[in-house]
Amino acid sequence: MGTGGTLISVAQEEDQEQAPAEIEKSEVDEACAASRGQLAVYEGALDLFHEATAEWNIVLEDIEIARGRADVAESLAARKAEEVEVLRADLEEAAIQIYMQQGVLALTPFLGETPGDLIVGRHYLETGTETKVADINNYLSSQRDLNLHRQEIAALEAELLELQSRQEDWTRQLALATQDQHAAWEELDDECQELVRQWEAQEARKRAEEARRRAEEARRRAAERAAEARRREQARIQAAALASRQGQGIGPIPGLVCPFPGSAFVDSWGAPRSGGRSHKGVDMFGPRDARLYATAAGTITITNGGLGGRGIWIHSDTGVAYYYAHLSGWAVSEGDRVSAGQVVGYNGSTGNAWGGLPHLHLQIHPTGREGPAYNPYPTIRAAC
Repeated sequence: MGTGGTLISVAQEEDQEQAPAEIEKSEVDEACAASRGQLAVYEGALDLFHEATAEWNIVLEDIEIARGRADVAESLAARKAEEVEVLRADLEEAAIQIYMQQGVLALTPFLGETPGDLIVGRHYLETGTETKVADINNYLSSQRDLNLHRQEIAALEAELLELQSRQEDWTRQLALATQDQHAAWEELDDECQELVRQWEAQEARKRAEEARRRAEEARRRAAERAAEARRREQARIQAAALASRQGQGIGPIPGLVCPFPGSAFVDSWGAPRSGGRSHKGVDMFGPRDARLYATAAGTITITNGGLGGRGIWIHSDTGVAYYYAHLSGWAVSEGDRVSAGQVVGYNGSTGNAWGGLPHLHLQIHPTGREGPAYNPYPTIRAAC
């Protein structure tokens, strides 16, 4: 044990003897006293070189990330464009069939610019052609997705141009800093240069150690972020599953009364709306002041104002809540009990529908008013 201990002690002493002594900055300043001005210029150029190098590398990484995102967006847009063309070709074929039957050749009734076009299209779809409302909805949804991909590509192209401009700026800064650093170095005397070399090597070791420490801290934070990302992804998957169930709706409800007989409507669940919202109901278009009927027996709550304008909630006896919006007027009062099929209001365009075609915006909340809305289209289509 004694011999082993002695050997270890000797080795430790040799390591300590080989380790370079710590250099103080004051020693460098003293050795470079004769060329203090040039040293200040050199150190300033060196600082600029380190800053430019760091910023240049950051910009390069950002460019690679943006290019990767752009590649993904372009790939998605290309696939979506193919899908849109296939769906549009199918609808054009349907338009030809309608032309052969009725002399109307246009996609406008199906894909029209206004809700009125959709009303006309709905009557065409009732002529017995094979075109389905679902085909139109698939096309419109795919076209919206394609437009979003194209918007993302345009934004990424603008971002890349800005990043490339920044890269050029920092490349120029890096070249200037390198040139200034070399020129200032040549002005230092031999003794000053030697001590500066030792000082920089010492500081480089410190920076490397600090970089290792930061890297370890970054790995720790990355592990925490990854764990949090997994938790968020699980929550997202669960939310997507719920949204999928909401988008599919709950299907037919036995005994449900059509709220607006003779109205025209399509499945517009999830369609984009102002303020980043998405459509959570079905819009049923028809004449202004047409009668609207209670879908089920229940109790009335009156609403007035906001996006929905004049509206009502029917809290049905089965626990399902039905929301009617944009009414021109009411046929019931707060707290009334209504039976299925009773007139509850009149079709209008109040709220954020003001100035547009009169229609009933209808929502279905299977677990009551406080619960989430589900796609009402399958349920209302079965009832109407």
